[in-house]
Amino acid sequence: MSEILLKASKREPGKSAAKALRRDGQVPGVYYAKDQDPIHFSVPKLSLRDIVYTAEAKVVNLDVEGAGKKSAILKDVTFDPITDAILHIDLLGVAAGQKMTVEIPLHLTGSSIGVRDGGVLEQVMHKAHVNVDPTKMPEHIDVDVTNLAVNSSIHIGDLNLPGIEFTDRPDAVIVTCAPPRVAESGAAPAAEAAAPTEG
Repeated sequence: MSEILLKASKREPGKSAAKALRRDGQVPGVYYAKDQDPIHFSVPKLSLRDIVYTAEAKVVNLDVEGAGKKSAILKDVTFDPITDAILHIDLLGVAAGQKMTVEIPLHLTGSSIGVRDGGVLEQVMHKAHVNVDPTKMPEHIDVDVTNLAVNSSIHIGDLNLPGIEFTDRPDAVIVTCAPPRVAESGAAPAAEAAAPTEG
C-alpha cells in the first residue's frame, strides 16, 4: 500500500472563507475521524493531483500545520459542474486494525484464451467495494483473465484475498469474454444469394 504526504494549513470554516481560498489557488477540505473533532484545512490545488486523479488506492498522510500528522483516505471530492475544478475534499481518518469499507480498483492481467479464439474482453466492474484495514489495503486488485474462455465470466465470488472481505454481491460480474461479433452487413446478401429465383 503506497502512502502520500499532503501538507496543509489550518483554515476557518465558512463559505466566504472557502471562496477566498479558492481565489488564491487553495482547495478547502475537512478531516474527520471517530471520536475526534473535525479539522478544517486547505491545500494547494496542484498537491491533490496524485490523490484525486489516480486509479490507485492510497493512504494520505495529512500534515496539518499546528495539528500534527493524520493518516486518512480520500472519502469525497466535490467538483465544479462547469470547470471540473476541485472545490472541496473530505478525508476520513484511519487507524491500524480498524476495518472500513473502501473502493479498490480492479486491474485485469494476463492474455485471455477467449480473446485468442476471437472473443471480445469486456470489463464490467472497474472498482470493488471491500471491507479492509486501510493501512494494509492494496493499491489495486489484480484479476487474472488467462483462463477466461469465450462465453465465460469472472465474478466477485471468484476472488479470494487474505485480509480482504468483498461486500459486492458474489455473482457480480467483473469481466466477461463475449463471442466474436458477426458482421451483419454481409448477412443480407448471403441470404439473397441462397434464395431461389422465380421464373
